[in-house]
Amino acid sequence: MVGILWFFVSIVMFVFIALALRSKSKNQNPRRHFRRAGIAFVTGLALFFVTVAVTDEVEEPVDQTASADEDTEEVTEEATEEETAEESKEDAEEEEEAETEKEESIEAEKEASIEAAEREKEESIEAEKEASIEAKEESIEKAEAEKEKSIEEAEAKAEAEEEPVEEPVASKEGLIPVSLYRVVDGDTVNVIDDSGEELKLRLLLIDTPETVHPNKPVEPYGKEASARLTELLNAADQLYIEYDSGDKTDHYDRHLVYLYADDVSVHEVLLKEGLARVGYIYEQQRYLSEFRAAEQYAKDRQLGIWSIPGYVNEGGEGFNSEEPEAEPETTSEPATNETSPSEGNGETEYFQNCTELKKVYPDGVSSDHAAYQPKMDRDKDNWACE
Repeated sequence: MVGILWFFVSIVMFVFIALALRSKSKNQNPRRHFRRAGIAFVTGLALFFVTVAVTDEVEEPVDQTASADEDTEEVTEEATEEETAEESKEDAEEEEEAETEKEESIEAEKEASIEAAEREKEESIEAEKEASIEAKEESIEKAEAEKEKSIEEAEAKAEAEEEPVEEPVASKEGLIPVSLYRVVDGDTVNVIDDSGEELKLRLLLIDTPETVHPNKPVEPYGKEASARLTELLNAADQLYIEYDSGDKTDHYDRHLVYLYADDVSVHEVLLKEGLARVGYIYEQQRYLSEFRAAEQYAKDRQLGIWSIPGYVNEGGEGFNSEEPEAEPETTSEPATNETSPSEGNGETEYFQNCTELKKVYPDGVSSDHAAYQPKMDRDKDNWACE
């Protein structure tokens, strides 16, 4: 605005000077020209101010808008600069945060790796510890199992030794059903067969103490043997007899048999309980090994007859219930096996015991035989070494 005013004043002064010079050159009155120039100057100046005032009023809104635009532009520029600065700052912060996150991620991965390694190490140690404990427990369990097995085996063995050996189940083939008539003693029984005939039985391969011998007292465990045999036979639903190979009867016409109460061998029961011994051994020996085992069971435990020292005559037959008779002195040489009472020469045959005699006379000898000796006839039935 000031520049415009000065410009206008300069023009007016120039015009004024020009008019003064013109009036001088024409020899006109200069005051007149100066007065006109002054009026023109004042008028021009007034017009100038009026013009400027109107122009200011008209242009003022425009200027304000321009100013506003300029302010807006400035604000925008400032805002842009601030936004740029903020964006730069945010970018920097984001970069810093990204870097921080990266570092944190690396640190977290490192820590996770360390933790995983430590956890793996701990798990490995724990697994080894558990494996060691399990191995130890398995070893203990194995030892206990072996111990229990050993104990069970020992108990089973003891039970097997204590319990009676299971008697052989008799096959019905070859067995003859009979009915009980009466029990004479532990190894002699009278029965009735299917035809109604009474049979006197002598049980094979066993010998029990005497209870009814006319010339001998009742021997220890004789009554027990008779009572046990009676109990077994009375408790059975059916009795069976079985013959062996060889002779069916002895010289007393007693049937030589094995006797069963239902399916149980009474021979083995008496032997196992120590109420009988293995004896009366001739050619019939079908169950000799089984009977020996049953006898050994009672002998090892000193049951029944084996509880009395020296009671069982283990060197021969029978039982040592009496003092042995003195052996007669021999006045002559023993006769040969061919010599017999029927020859009438008065000579006798001498054998030290039944074992020697049975080598020559397996069935024993009667009282009228040259080899007969009273000491060998322990049951006093006039038959030695039967």
